[in-house]
Amino acid sequence: MKASRKTFTLKLFAEVYSLFKKEIKTFLGSLIGYLAVLVFLLVSGLFLWVFPGDYNIIESGYSTLDPFFSLAPWLYLFLIPAITMRFFADEKRSGTIELLLTRPVSAFQLVFAKFLAGMVLVFISLLPTLLYFLSVYLLGNPVGSIDTGATWGSFFGLFFLATIYVAIGVFTSSLTDNQIVSFILSMVLSFVFYLGFEFAASSGISYWVEQMLTWLSINEHFLSASRGVIDLEDVIYFLGMTFLFLFFTAVFLRKGNIKRKIVRTRLVLVTLAVFVVFFASSSFLFRIDLTVDKRYSLSPVSKQIAVEIQEPVSVEFFLEGELESGLKKLQREVFEKVAVLNAYSSKPIRIKVTDIYQVVNPEKREEKIQELYEKGIKPTSFRHKTETGVATKLIIPGALVRIGGKEVAVNFLKSNQDFSGEYNINHSVESVEFELVNAFQKLMRGKKSTVAFLEGHGELDQYQVMDFANALSGDFEVTRVNTTLLGKYADNFDVLVVAGPDQPFSEPDKYIIDQYIMNGGKVVWLIDPVKVDVDSLSRGFRTFAFPHDVNLGDQLFKYGARLNYELLQDVNCSQLAVNTAPAGAQPKYTLHPWYYSPLLTPNDNHPLSRNLNRVFAEYVSSVDTVSGTPGLSKAVILSTSPYARRVKSPSSVSLQNIDNPPARELFNTPFIPVGVLMEGTFTSLYKNRMVEQWGFSSASTLNESQPTKMVVFADAGMIANLVNYSGERPQISEMGYDKVARRAWGNKEFLMNTLFYLNDDRGIMQLRNRTIKLRLLDQVKLREQKAFWQWLNVLLPALMMALFGLVYNLVRKYRYTRS
Repeated sequence: MKASRKTFTLKLFAEVYSLFKKEIKTFLGSLIGYLAVLVFLLVSGLFLWVFPGDYNIIESGYSTLDPFFSLAPWLYLFLIPAITMRFFADEKRSGTIELLLTRPVSAFQLVFAKFLAGMVLVFISLLPTLLYFLSVYLLGNPVGSIDTGATWGSFFGLFFLATIYVAIGVFTSSLTDNQIVSFILSMVLSFVFYLGFEFAASSGISYWVEQMLTWLSINEHFLSASRGVIDLEDVIYFLGMTFLFLFFTAVFLRKGNIKRKIVRTRLVLVTLAVFVVFFASSSFLFRIDLTVDKRYSLSPVSKQIAVEIQEPVSVEFFLEGELESGLKKLQREVFEKVAVLNAYSSKPIRIKVTDIYQVVNPEKREEKIQELYEKGIKPTSFRHKTETGVATKLIIPGALVRIGGKEVAVNFLKSNQDFSGEYNINHSVESVEFELVNAFQKLMRGKKSTVAFLEGHGELDQYQVMDFANALSGDFEVTRVNTTLLGKYADNFDVLVVAGPDQPFSEPDKYIIDQYIMNGGKVVWLIDPVKVDVDSLSRGFRTFAFPHDVNLGDQLFKYGARLNYELLQDVNCSQLAVNTAPAGAQPKYTLHPWYYSPLLTPNDNHPLSRNLNRVFAEYVSSVDTVSGTPGLSKAVILSTSPYARRVKSPSSVSLQNIDNPPARELFNTPFIPVGVLMEGTFTSLYKNRMVEQWGFSSASTLNESQPTKMVVFADAGMIANLVNYSGERPQISEMGYDKVARRAWGNKEFLMNTLFYLNDDRGIMQLRNRTIKLRLLDQVKLREQKAFWQWLNVLLPALMMALFGLVYNLVRKYRYTRS
């Protein structure tokens, strides 16, 4: 019995294989088949390597095959129908279909044999395109910088996309005996499934119908696969839709089959069963991110935030229209991250794209742009190539995120003047997940945290920190407190800012701050260890810098930081405008580097300070971390450039340095710390000390803190804004504003990040540390060898296919002649 069953299986396999082999031979022996593949290879080569536009790999400048995987689905709309159009149509036209149906195989096995033949032919057509991968691999800077994992994953996704196209082609071929009709039907039906459902979903229909139509769209499932992400739901969709079309083909293949009640019942039951599997698969989220950087994998905190969403989320995204490749990359990243977050969210996250240039009326368009600006979205201009040259266009690379009637603005495009355009785009892509998750967190937050500015010791007044306080007010409650209030209501203040104290702290005040820290309070210390009389310098050419002790040295030392009584000079500095005209003559101002005004560098390896602009400062000191403080982690988050020097205090500060600058070789101390972050468990300054003399109880004194954080800056001016008190109301300028350069540096964003990091108990700020390797093409090699790579990738794949066809048919003819 077993032997006979095995014999039957082998015979069945032989029959299926013979049908499969027949289709392969027929295609490879047909001129039309080769023409279809040659057209596919030539068109893809021209679009990817010659024709200017979104698909041009050379113009994009990136070492990636993303343009090919965006273009291939459209080219497959032509190629695959050309491959499959004759499968059954030719059998019907020649009258061999009835003979075919009498073979000892089921209708489905017959259809599956044709399908397998189609997939092999698609695979053959894909093989020459591996030359594109080799070319990009060799053109990378450095060689091999292409993300191979993502590329092979994308090829895998493209092959899955082809399964549906081939199944549709087999199905339409079974409906007619005309190959041209089959070709057209296959193209139309493939397009409907690729984008037609998605177009219908965007027509303003109800949400659930929109979701269903979107889910049916091939493009919805191919997007992740085209970037190297294998999603279980997508794989089940591709396999399920392929099976359905093959099953429909088997049903419709025999005339009159559909009239039989049992066949109709089976058709309905199988279709329902497949859709049940589809529905069940949406409940299981399993993804394999094949990218080297794992760029499409969400962090645990992002998944948790998404799970906690209790109301529908709307993301209105404004980056749309004609964009250069880098901005398109940023756009795709936002779409992908919203889609992944939506997969984890218990409530829908919908993204709506708004093109501001669809507002035809210029005045209304300007009103809309101004409205978005007032809400916090920053428009920016970029230069792009047009048919007539280079034009400047205003874009809005941001979004409004809305939850439950509240909204928050998100700016996705980062701009660091120290980085090139490609690096800024890459950093922007890296921060998309953080920006979205941070926006969700803000909108779901029940109450704002409180930031308190300490007063009572000559700290900067409310006007001197008003610009920063106004910036904080959108995310925090901002108040001012003295130590008395801090001692009574410590739990009401989440972060304490000690900004520029001018008078010594008493021991009771230090004790209150110490116990606030022991209870888990976070503190930002901005202290000037050295005092410089700037007014004296403005009236003459010389002033003096003296140590300035506000009696906090022992407390900060106990916490792990030491302020140094010195001034720092830095070659990387801002400029000073000096009147160089003779006495009595018309003033003539010239610009000179002012080494006492360094442009400080945020640490690009820490999430608090990563990818931020330099910080403007004047008369800065240094801060060191102290060893022997277990339970603490410490990180330098702000420092000088590699070309700095220390000047011990007391010392003179003279404008003569402009004419007689210090020797360049003296600036040999790199990255002197100006700001340090400390996290962990701090030891109280008043551990094992008698505090009753100040009215406190030793028994209630906490000796070790709860896990907390603090930041120490050896400069207070970095938080201050200039104030003009001459009018009725003080006039406030922007913090970090450089009057000579007429621009604001990164002070505000850096200090805002500092507050966000200190107040972040969930680790959302760690998302800023996500790194994605920038993969660029070698522009020098392209400039010198551009024509070679264009000819190679346009002609060689086509020549390879033509040579294969020639050799195959010569061998076939030789064998036929011999037989």
